[in-house]
Amino acid sequence: QTDVSGDTTDGDSGPVLAFVDQIKDYDKVDDSSTEGFVIKSKKYDYEGNNVVILNLENQSENNYTVTVNLTYCDGAGNTLGEDLQSFEGFAANWQKYFVFEPNKPFDSYTYEIALEEYSGECYAQYVDISFGQLEEAWTEVEGDTVTKYPSIISTCYPKNSSGYQLMTGYHLVVIDNTGKIFFIGSCGALIAPYAKGDNYSNILILQCLEGDLVWPEEIKEGVLGICAVESVTPYE
Repeated sequence: QTDVSGDTTDGDSGPVLAFVDQIKDYDKVDDSSTEGFVIKSKKYDYEGNNVVILNLENQSENNYTVTVNLTYCDGAGNTLGEDLQSFEGFAANWQKYFVFEPNKPFDSYTYEIALEEYSGECYAQYVDISFGQLEEAWTEVEGDTVTKYPSIISTCYPKNSSGYQLMTGYHLVVIDNTGKIFFIGSCGALIAPYAKGDNYSNILILQCLEGDLVWPEEIKEGVLGICAVESVTPYE
């Protein structure tokens, strides 16, 4: 679902919004392999498979296009697959999450980071999307008729410190109170200039098609939500 907040004005750059790291127990912290970058990573379990979340922090004074190549390996170190993600306009003194979901189990992983200097506007540094909470709602299923079912949805709050109206795509990762990923999904938010997080975007987490809605114990409390920005472009 897409949400719009604020009024449309001409674009002006604003202050970089503060990044609040939601992960406190990384598997690896690497501040030496790529000049100017600190790279933190953690592997999670998800539906019988594994997921890796990387936190890349650009501590240099340069803007880059960043490309991350993640390699998945079995217990013997054999390669099971690779995944490549790029992000254009990775601003100086800024950081973001990358979410790698290969839809397979693996024992270990390695990564390589490639940097190319970027001279354009780095719009993503003006955006912050924060996870709020899980809550109950009635959501629709369309068929011959539209039927509503009891559901659990997430609520996320987008902010924009600039005068640009920005179209943002992001991944939401919900980590339950056992430390496993409960949900991964994508969402888009059209964020108006200087939006202060008063409005929200929703993502359907769980829908009950039969009987009463019962909250799983692992998401009743102690849930962590990570919003990984995937793209930010000006909307005209």
